[in-house]
Amino acid sequence: MFKQRLLCSSIATVTALGGLQAAQAQDAELMEEIVITGVRASVNKAIDIKQQEKQIVDSIVAEDVGKLPDNSVAEALQRVTGVQIARQNGEASTVLVRGLPDVVTTVNGRNIFTTTGRGIALADIPADLLQRVDVKKSASAADIEGGIAGVVDVHLRRPFDFDDGFTIAGGLRNVYSEQAESNDPVGSVTMNNNWSSGNSNFGAMFSVSYQDRGYMDQVNFVTAPFATEITHPDSVEPPIAGEPTLIPNVIGSYFRYGDRNRTSYNGAFQWSPNEDAEYYAEFFHVGYEQDSQLNFWVPIPSWGGQLGYVTEYKPGTNVAKEYVRDDAPGTITSNQAFFNSSDTTQIAFGGEWSFDNLTVSSDLAYTTSEADNESFILDLAFFAPRITYDFSKNGSGASDVTIENADGTPYDLSDPSQYVLNQFFDQRSRQEGDEISWKTDFNYAFDQGAITSLDFGLRLSQRNAFNQSADTGGRPNISGSTVFLSDFPGLEDMTPSGFLSDVVSLNTSQWLTPNREYLLANRTEIREALGYEPLPGGPEYIPELFFDNDENNYAAYVSANYDVSLGGMILDGQVGARLVRLESTLRGTSAIQEDGAVVLQSVDSDTSTTKLLPNASARLAIRDDLYLRGAISQTITRPGFADLNPSTAYFQPTPTQPDFGTGNGGNPELDSVESGNLDVSLEWYFADSSSLTAGLFYRDIDGYIQFYSSPEMRDGVRYQVTRPQNTGSGSLEGVELAYTQFFDNLPGFWSGFGIQANATFMDGEAESPPDAEGNTEMQNLANVSDESYNLILLYEKNGFSARLAYNWRSDYYSSFDEAGDQPGNSVVVTDTDSLDLALNYDLNDNLTLSAEATNLTDSVYSDYFGGGSSADESLYPRDTFARERTYSLGVRFRY
Repeated sequence: MFKQRLLCSSIATVTALGGLQAAQAQDAELMEEIVITGVRASVNKAIDIKQQEKQIVDSIVAEDVGKLPDNSVAEALQRVTGVQIARQNGEASTVLVRGLPDVVTTVNGRNIFTTTGRGIALADIPADLLQRVDVKKSASAADIEGGIAGVVDVHLRRPFDFDDGFTIAGGLRNVYSEQAESNDPVGSVTMNNNWSSGNSNFGAMFSVSYQDRGYMDQVNFVTAPFATEITHPDSVEPPIAGEPTLIPNVIGSYFRYGDRNRTSYNGAFQWSPNEDAEYYAEFFHVGYEQDSQLNFWVPIPSWGGQLGYVTEYKPGTNVAKEYVRDDAPGTITSNQAFFNSSDTTQIAFGGEWSFDNLTVSSDLAYTTSEADNESFILDLAFFAPRITYDFSKNGSGASDVTIENADGTPYDLSDPSQYVLNQFFDQRSRQEGDEISWKTDFNYAFDQGAITSLDFGLRLSQRNAFNQSADTGGRPNISGSTVFLSDFPGLEDMTPSGFLSDVVSLNTSQWLTPNREYLLANRTEIREALGYEPLPGGPEYIPELFFDNDENNYAAYVSANYDVSLGGMILDGQVGARLVRLESTLRGTSAIQEDGAVVLQSVDSDTSTTKLLPNASARLAIRDDLYLRGAISQTITRPGFADLNPSTAYFQPTPTQPDFGTGNGGNPELDSVESGNLDVSLEWYFADSSSLTAGLFYRDIDGYIQFYSSPEMRDGVRYQVTRPQNTGSGSLEGVELAYTQFFDNLPGFWSGFGIQANATFMDGEAESPPDAEGNTEMQNLANVSDESYNLILLYEKNGFSARLAYNWRSDYYSSFDEAGDQPGNSVVVTDTDSLDLALNYDLNDNLTLSAEATNLTDSVYSDYFGGGSSADESLYPRDTFARERTYSLGVRFRY
């Protein structure tokens, strides 16, 4: 509940009445308390936070326990100006602030992370437990360093946030996922009790949240076409003489589906023995489990070589549109069976004490996180007499095939006797991370002068990140005999039906595939049948993928808060600096070539760096409702632990990637990304719960980390290896606009409407790493959309509230590739959007009914290779991805 008192009297009126008693009588009559609740209360509080902060901050505030109409922090943040998200596995996943993923994540001001990552997966934090989320886009000296994009600070509830006495609140929803055809429960309960004894106040709170979700994604894909010479006599001559024909090596489709559940706990205890002291103990835990599978359908035009013929080209180009193989080429159906789990726990103790002008707070925290992942992938293969490949079905970006017998009749894809076991992949990994941190902050308030107070403090932390992984790569049948699917009763399964039926009509919408449960339960028998050791404990860990890193971090800061009068206007802000020293120990294994053989060497290196990160902010109150704000700062982002791993894992060519092997590795020479930042904004708070703001931002970025793929030769085999590299100098600049208003002046029903709209316009680029000849070029920053916006229609009146939220972002580059043979050097994601709806009705003061829906427009994600030409999208399509749509019904309560 957000309260606002309106005093409807004036000095002039009081004087006219004559006398103090008359003035008091009028004040009592005209003073009233207006109680603002619900959606408007949360919007009002978010505006108030933005207005009062000395930094550039945008917030989301939960109107009450469990009332944020989103499943997770990641989904809630997509409504914030300048924030974009990526979706996968039926939910919001990656969170980008102004196009950059380099964000520090904190819970109640403390650093938190998942295993070896620098931050936590924000999709893991349920919205049910939130009090609010602050997105800090400009840095202060007190903020934990590490994010050039900013800080996402998640505030969980504490006991003293509640009214006195006992409170129990929560909710239960049923979520229906349309593509997965799955009904799943989502629920939470929060219990709190506040009481007093003598002069002491006590509070205890416990919350639990459970989310179970079935989901399904449907993806059709085409790999980048490669140059080839077609010698088949039946092939049509290419339109452009003297240039090679471009044909994809692989096309295909897959269902990605599974069941995911998260169980989260949050508990806190607060004790205030008097008005000058407060102590707390709290913990947070999130457990995650996911059973999932990918059912692949992979016709391979290049199986055994480009031996077919082109019957049609895309108009005016040498890019094949239709291609025929009548020599029994291979097709793979595959099941990638996964099990993933993680547990992250944070425990903290602390307090705050006041001594006249000095306030001291201290916090000791321990965070631990671990994850286990395993998968077994089995490829089946069949060899149909004739296949016609269509690389642009009905002019779309989706691929398709027509499969026939030699006499032209349809080939029976459901006949298990046609399938053989072709190859398997066996993988497992374990990650662990932990940190112990201690910080103490001081604030000293001055009685007079331009400097109103001084903030200073220190933070010490010790962090460890450990990883070990096993990955066999593709292992073909070496048993010396053909292994048929029928040799394993129970292995046969069928995929779900209706693949991409709402997007494009394909010939194959369901196919035969290995069974997930059978694969995970019988992986040793399958390995033996294909000629390999059984390895009941799973494959051996690969030394090159091992790392065990330690970091000791020492930080101290000082910041002066000032408040002066400037031409009758109030100017306040901060000036400060943070001094950071990092001591790092990297332990891993490096593979080097020595006398024609690969030799493993242990790596044990120590490094240290010291950075001074200055910052300053200013807020000028031009009027009581109009502010001009500015901030400058220096920030850094450290490379991820896996990115620093010195070794490379190489995987041999496979039927789905026959021309070269693949590899991925780290780069121990990576430097921290550094950014000089400038933010300016003009903010007009023109009415209650209403504002209009415009902001400019600029980031001067040096050493931004992006991933590049380039060819490498190893033992005479060509590999396409992906590694992280520091780019050269770069920049990101943009404009943010935001508007919020509730239309109280409208009559009757219409006075319940409100609107939130925001838009972000950005441009980012960085100098590429030098090539072999030392040349560089300017490239777009990955994940940065030039334009994005949110349009949210709100309504609240007479116990009914609604939110219709539309989110859109323009195209962006997702990755860069230096392969050379492909039509472009990058992958471009096309425009993406989403429309979500949330409805609530208060049955009484204690019960609320809710209905919600996500992705109402059933929008389709797509991307393509290239980016250098407007024709690339139609010529070189990559993915066509149908995302999940959900509906939910639920009830919330509070007593």
